[in-house]
Amino acid sequence: MRRFRLALINPNTSRQHTAEMAQAASAVLPDGADVEALTASRGVAAIETAAEAVTAAAEVLELVRSTSDVDAYLIACFGDPAVEAARELTDAPVVGIGEAAYRATTMLARRFAVITTLPRGVPEIETQMDQLGVLHACVGVLSLGIPVAQQGAQFGDTNEAIVAAGRRAVLELGAEALILACGGMAQVEGVVREQVGVPATNGVAFGALLAFSLWRAGLRTSQVGSLAPPPPVPGAAHVIGAID
Repeated sequence: MRRFRLALINPNTSRQHTAEMAQAASAVLPDGADVEALTASRGVAAIETAAEAVTAAAEVLELVRSTSDVDAYLIACFGDPAVEAARELTDAPVVGIGEAAYRATTMLARRFAVITTLPRGVPEIETQMDQLGVLHACVGVLSLGIPVAQQGAQFGDTNEAIVAAGRRAVLELGAEALILACGGMAQVEGVVREQVGVPATNGVAFGALLAFSLWRAGLRTSQVGSLAPPPPVPGAAHVIGAID
């Protein structure tokens, strides 16, 4: 079997988060798999508003267009920016870590809670769950009040807050599993599982394996009907290249 090549796309500009997510993906993929870790070249270091998500979505599409020699794509932002649009641009599997986290969790538990960064993101998470058909299984969305920039293996206080929120979700809300709604939480999954005692994922590791499984099974993204490639936009390349 030839080597699997995964493009992991971080839609924000934080290379630290890109490296941590790439490490989490590489750790679970088969030996010999290649992870090409890509970081948005412009935009913001944290995607926390609707305006920032739109900027990030444009970066995702540019990275997909410029990275064709891969077998699958993993969009490594929990809001799954531009996942559907990216599927129109390639027949390679495109997986978003948000959807991956929800799919994994609903196969492991009947009731889950979501732990997120800032309160303003809660409505967007609820909308995402509704669109994916899993809102009924969510017992609550808990906000840490800690921004994306302070998520990661090096932030001990943040990780303690995630564990504390997880315990509260299990003991007070009846959660049977936890979803960590930030790509920057990739390195704390194991700690949460061990200290809280329930499944916990942010979708990076499972998303990488899901992308691999689709490729290994010979499944490609449909290129007809609703996911047919969009017609070329006259002058689009010139306009994109002109943006600073």
